[in-house]
Amino acid sequence: MTTAPSISVCVVCRNEADKLEACLDSAAWADEILVIDLQSADGSAAVAKRHGATVVTREPFPIVEPLRNELAARARGDWILALDPDERISPGLAEELRRVASRDDVDLVEIPFQHWDFGHPPTHRLHRYDPKPRFYRRERVAWPDEPNTLPRVAPERVHRLPDRDDLVIVHDRNRTVAEAIDRALRYAPAEARARIDAGETFTARAMFRRLAQKSRRQFLDARAFDDGVPGIVRAATLVAFDFYVWAAFWQLSGARRTPEDDRYVRRVGRTVDVAWRAFRAVRAPLRRLRR
Repeated sequence: MTTAPSISVCVVCRNEADKLEACLDSAAWADEILVIDLQSADGSAAVAKRHGATVVTREPFPIVEPLRNELAARARGDWILALDPDERISPGLAEELRRVASRDDVDLVEIPFQHWDFGHPPTHRLHRYDPKPRFYRRERVAWPDEPNTLPRVAPERVHRLPDRDDLVIVHDRNRTVAEAIDRALRYAPAEARARIDAGETFTARAMFRRLAQKSRRQFLDARAFDDGVPGIVRAATLVAFDFYVWAAFWQLSGARRTPEDDRYVRRVGRTVDVAWRAFRAVRAPLRRLRR
């Protein structure tokens, strides 16, 4: 008789007891739950122990990826499901993960994430079914040390779950504006430092190009306006995070002012000025027609 592969749920937590309860409730089906607690002062460790989790305490660390490797090294499961405290498993996902874990041709599973921001669910698939590699074979997959980078696995060994509401991980990404700001304060400087360590050089051209791409993706591609004010606030918050990364990148690169950057920024300013004047020129006669 073949024994089914075992699954360990691994959670990294710091002062998120109010979120951890629902997260661990949704993971009660797993063979093992481990929580690495970064010296929380709000009783997070007690919540984890109450749910039967093995709790590991260590000093705080600014990024989560290396901590996931630390926790996975302590796990007994054949497979690891990496969760954050603000994430919870939908009812149908557990059964699907058990099924996929029995396959010999898969090392990594991309799970659709449904990002809730400020208490509202998204309608566009960009945020409703955002695929993230969080379920993986413990002996074959590890996280890179850089923030917001993904494990490297051969494409033929990766399985993506279908975009269905019963197979998602629900992510309460930003419950409040204060949480969004705190996330930026913790992660953006680390991302900026990783870019410098990778040999990237800051330029104003690269910054504006990246922010324009991010704005198009969040406001237009994701149809932020279809979700009303929550959609606009979501898009603006995500673009603002990218801006903070670039601001930290510039600061950590020496906060230099170069002639090349000055010329490019002035060109951007003139383009914006021309566009604004053209808009006003069109708007004026339209206003007169409405009178």
